[in-house]
Amino acid sequence: MRRRQLHHLVLACLTVVSLSAAIVYGPAAQALDRFSIVSAYVCFALFAGALLLGPLRAIRGGRPSTNDYLRRDIGVWAALIGIAHLVIATGHSMDASYLDAYVNGTSKAPSEGVRTQLFAWGSILGFVVGLVFLMLLALSSNQAIRLLGPRLWKKLQRTSYLAFALSAIHGFAFQILESREWILIAVILLTVALVIAAQLMGVMAVRRTTDTQSSVN
Repeated sequence: MRRRQLHHLVLACLTVVSLSAAIVYGPAAQALDRFSIVSAYVCFALFAGALLLGPLRAIRGGRPSTNDYLRRDIGVWAALIGIAHLVIATGHSMDASYLDAYVNGTSKAPSEGVRTQLFAWGSILGFVVGLVFLMLLALSSNQAIRLLGPRLWKKLQRTSYLAFALSAIHGFAFQILESREWILIAVILLTVALVIAAQLMGVMAVRRTTDTQSSVN
């Protein structure tokens, strides 16, 4: 219990510091815009970290990680920040000035029709991820594991992989809309590639261990 409390304390401090810096750094009129952007990156980074922990431990130990408290705690904060981002970003992006700047009233590439589709589908995916986050938060307790049973709980918890993929697509859509710097898009791409590579390596490590034990028996 004390270890989990320490997890949450450290994660809370990191969250407060990063989001507070985003709010106070720059003009007050753009504080919500900065909060929206920074919260998205913090959420994505924590989300990736949670998905990397299991494979890394599988690679090291050769066994799948079924109930890792650190992974669950990081996932909780990723979901909380993601939901906060959804609330703030929805109010911000639905504003007429945002639509005029990035969707309807801009001459930048891509065309207005493509921008409309990016905005529509990017927004829809954001809401879908938000719903998955709410479900994952409900699954984050030991009571949920006892109620559902480990097998069903694990199946539902695996929707986190879907949420991560949809988060990446959602991020790409708005990176293009807002003409973000290429380095930010590259960071998302590299993060996704790292998570996929770690997942594959984790699966291979578990299979090698299983094959070795089978051959010994």
